[in-house]
Amino acid sequence: MRSYNPPTATYRIQFHAGFTFKHLKDIIPYLHQLGVSTIYASPIFKAAPGSMHGYDVTDPHMINPAIGTIDELREIHQLLQRHDMTWLQDIVPNHMAYHAENTRLYDVMERGPLSPYYAYFDIDWHHPDFAGKLMTPFLGKPLDSCIADGEIKLAVTPGGFTVNYFQQVFPLSVTAYDLISEQLSDSDALPVVKLLSALYQRATAGTSLEDWTHQKGQLMAGVMNLEIVQGVVDKVNNNLALLAKVVSKQYYQLAYWSDADRSINYRRFFTVNELITLKMETQEVFNEYHTFLHSLYRENLIQGLRIDHIDGLQDPGGYIERLRQLFGNQCYIIAEKILEDQESLPHSWDLQGTSGYEFLSFVNHLLSHERGVQGLHAYYTSLTGSPVYEELVLEKKRLILERYMGGEWENMVRLCYTLKLADARVSRELLKEAIGLFMICLPVYRLYPVAGDALLKEEVAGTFARMRSLNRSAEPAILLLEQWWEEDKLPFFLRLMQFTGPLMAKGVEDTVFYVYNALLSHNEVGDSPVAEPGNFHQLMVVRQQQTPHALNTTATHDTKRGEDGRIRLNMLSLFVEEWKQLVETWRELNESEILLNDEYFIYQSIVSGYEDGVSIIERLQQYVVKALREGKVNSSWSSPDEEYEKKATDFVSRVLQSKPFLDSLVPFIEKLDSFAYTSSLAQTLLKMTAPGVPDTYQGTELWDYSYVDPDNRRPVDYELRRAMLQEMSGLSGAGLFDYLASHRKQGAEKLYLVWKMLHSRRELRNLFLEGDYLPFQRSGENVLAFARVYRQEWVLVVVPLPDREPVTASILLPAGAPERWRNIFSGEVIAGKEVLEVGLVLGRFPVGVLVPENI
Repeated sequence: MRSYNPPTATYRIQFHAGFTFKHLKDIIPYLHQLGVSTIYASPIFKAAPGSMHGYDVTDPHMINPAIGTIDELREIHQLLQRHDMTWLQDIVPNHMAYHAENTRLYDVMERGPLSPYYAYFDIDWHHPDFAGKLMTPFLGKPLDSCIADGEIKLAVTPGGFTVNYFQQVFPLSVTAYDLISEQLSDSDALPVVKLLSALYQRATAGTSLEDWTHQKGQLMAGVMNLEIVQGVVDKVNNNLALLAKVVSKQYYQLAYWSDADRSINYRRFFTVNELITLKMETQEVFNEYHTFLHSLYRENLIQGLRIDHIDGLQDPGGYIERLRQLFGNQCYIIAEKILEDQESLPHSWDLQGTSGYEFLSFVNHLLSHERGVQGLHAYYTSLTGSPVYEELVLEKKRLILERYMGGEWENMVRLCYTLKLADARVSRELLKEAIGLFMICLPVYRLYPVAGDALLKEEVAGTFARMRSLNRSAEPAILLLEQWWEEDKLPFFLRLMQFTGPLMAKGVEDTVFYVYNALLSHNEVGDSPVAEPGNFHQLMVVRQQQTPHALNTTATHDTKRGEDGRIRLNMLSLFVEEWKQLVETWRELNESEILLNDEYFIYQSIVSGYEDGVSIIERLQQYVVKALREGKVNSSWSSPDEEYEKKATDFVSRVLQSKPFLDSLVPFIEKLDSFAYTSSLAQTLLKMTAPGVPDTYQGTELWDYSYVDPDNRRPVDYELRRAMLQEMSGLSGAGLFDYLASHRKQGAEKLYLVWKMLHSRRELRNLFLEGDYLPFQRSGENVLAFARVYRQEWVLVVVPLPDREPVTASILLPAGAPERWRNIFSGEVIAGKEVLEVGLVLGRFPVGVLVPENI
């Protein structure tokens, strides 16, 4: 009987062709020596060719051959078992790749309603713009122009007839067979006529995808060598009018890629045409999709699940219930859920918690100097004249809705009439505006409508108040929308919620976070430049009570910058005046041709990514181009302004090769790092000791100054990490601390902390997973202290908070606390009864963890 076995520490691995199961197998001994309990794997199922992340799944029933095989996974499982390690698997139930290797989707495109997967994907077959066809928006210009320019061709392969657009291949729908046959009057073409007839009969016989593919291959094999087959293809391609007719007979409608921003009949992941979503709310789709995944669990190859983008699902709560029923209560399950300020996970969700972005936010604010942050915001406003953050959020969400999600917006309006919620007496334009306002004004990613939920209705009231403040003229439609909410019109709101999350993500994370540059370290997934810091102790007490086994993360594949680069930026809050003077000096020195807001973004990005002896020019240039396009002010992905982008990248190159600039930058970085190193260690220690399960993103056991993806997916030098760990593990006393000091810039202190703490978590498993969180009072404001207590076991944690003044505080110990402690980093024994001097704890190492002397 399988028992519940939560991780004590996860380590995130990003699989792709450059890092495979074989590569993982090589580093498992190192990860075990480090103290990792659980491999936290990116999606491992078959994905689009060349995928660097695995979220573009093409077949959930097989391992991605680019990264390994099922037998290799079994070998890894045996190795993990020998090291008492487990596997947490990232799954993607919301969407799949719109790609030729997605055979389920292409079967729908080929056989239409006859395909067993016709209802598998979230497609509106009744959309008035598409006449029962699936929109296929991958053309570089309108369809007629592509045909006229000879860019679309009929082709034949051993797997059947296809419609090709350059390198993209689409199946020829069976509905076009008759049209082609009608053109073949020559008796020599009889084999092709028979072939098309036989194909049609097999396609319409209700066969499974596997049988249909096999039968089609057999039929094609009999005629592939006949010249007449290619002759038929050439005849169609040489007659553009006929080719256009053939294209029009498909179960899909080829379209210019940008048309999807205005009209679309399938739900996308965010605004990505290449990712099509699933109807996971139906039992049949759920069962089919999870078959292979569950077999891996039954075989004990995986022991836990992380649900990607749960907010995309129509009914996240219902999905979790089904997943629990399938995998049981012993399975460790978390979800990627981004919680906004003051938001909590729905209590009805039977999860261990989230993937940890809210923890990142808690720690990020704790490790910023609040008054300094306010000063940086004031300086930014005076420097750039930037609008108020909340106004910018509304502006950019509207921009995304109007420019990139117009099709989804129109679909929601049409749904109102389809559901008979509105009739001809309701102004369509006002109704559209009211729906748009609701999506824009909703302050969280989404809500979870449940009939009769009084608390939810109370939360919605604030959204309607914001809507009215923005557009009083839409009052009749706003009132109607409010009435629907009060009457629990769940089908409409459940559907609407599938688009509020993408709007928030694209409007804020992927737009505002690249144009509001007051302090970039708070422009982070799960965080916000205006989030209330909150009381860390209170937040942790609640976390221990509600989700003690949620992940604690400080870096992921989606974070905007490396966790230590983020902390270094936070240290600007300690040096506001000096930073202001530097920026003014740099502005005069560098004579930028780009907008001041972008120049300020680049200066902060240099600070966050700078590494002594490492050139960051090319990486920063790539990051700046991405930032400009995401910001959608001076460039964008849909309309790149390469001239402006070149000005920005040239600026990066010129500045980072300027001796006067570097002469002022490097000493300032060193000053920041004298504080940032300590705060980075504090961040890591809090992740390791606060309620929750610490997650280490690949490679971040050393300093991490990366930029957003793809920069944060660069190869990790595991040989370096293995060698450093091996060396420090053989040292003690003065020799150890000399080594840590001499290798400080390489991150030796961080690696040492991770190693010591992960082993402590392994040895004191119950304490860290189940122990109470006990805040300690202290005499000064620039230190944080707490204990984790489980029965007679104690761990006392002490971290300095950002401050230019030295830590001189003392900690008040509660009754019943041990009187003699051992520092796990230095080995020193410290006596403390009722009061403990912080200086004694932090004498040899920047942060402290104490355990009773006898442990």
